[in-house]
Amino acid sequence: APRLVSARLTGAELRVALAQVLDDVARLTREGLVHADLSPYNVLWWRGRAWLSDFPQAVDLVTNPGGLDLLHHDVTTVCAWFARRGVDCDGEAAFAALLADAF
Repeated sequence: APRLVSARLTGAELRVALAQVLDDVARLTREGLVHADLSPYNVLWWRGRAWLSDFPQAVDLVTNPGGLDLLHHDVTTVCAWFARRGVDCDGEAAFAALLADAF
């Protein structure tokens, strides 16, 4: 599976990928986990699905003193990448939505 950064996705596929990535990040957040190094280099695209990868640096959202900062960085990094490709994604709004959903 190619990394998201290397995959040649259509506009529709990019929107699907963003929704899937944000859903996966939300699932992790609800479980109290943060990827802590999320970028399009750590997302694979396979058969119409975005797959998060590379979790060795994942941390506990609550007990890690930098958990919220790492989550913010993950979300804003991903949103910025999608936004540069023409997909509407406000990183700050996505981060706020994750927090509202998780707590």
